[in-house]
Amino acid sequence: MEKQGSRALLAAVIGMGILLFIGSLALVGVLVHRMMHPVATPATSVAGAVTVPPVIAGADVSGDLVMDEAPGTHVQAVTARPDGLLAVVLAGGGPDRVVVWDPSGRRIVARLVLGQP
Repeated sequence: MEKQGSRALLAAVIGMGILLFIGSLALVGVLVHRMMHPVATPATSVAGAVTVPPVIAGADVSGDLVMDEAPGTHVQAVTARPDGLLAVVLAGGGPDRVVVWDPSGRRIVARLVLGQP
């Protein structure tokens, strides 16, 4: 009876060893494949999406966009949209908010307040 339990345990250990070996081979295969075939990540350049409009006589040429935000506000994330607008997530200084900014027009297109603190 003890011999039968030992055989089952030996079979389980050998089976797990084979599974570990196959898993290790699969992992090495995936690593080698990824090293041989790297995927180029698309580089999104925020600076490339920002265009400066031509200067009009009498217009403010400083180019600064001043937003009236509470002290302690910081930019949490910036996402460039395909249409050239930037979605800017602002946090701190009150409830979190998302501001959609048109850099070429130097204006805020939309403002979304996410919730009250």
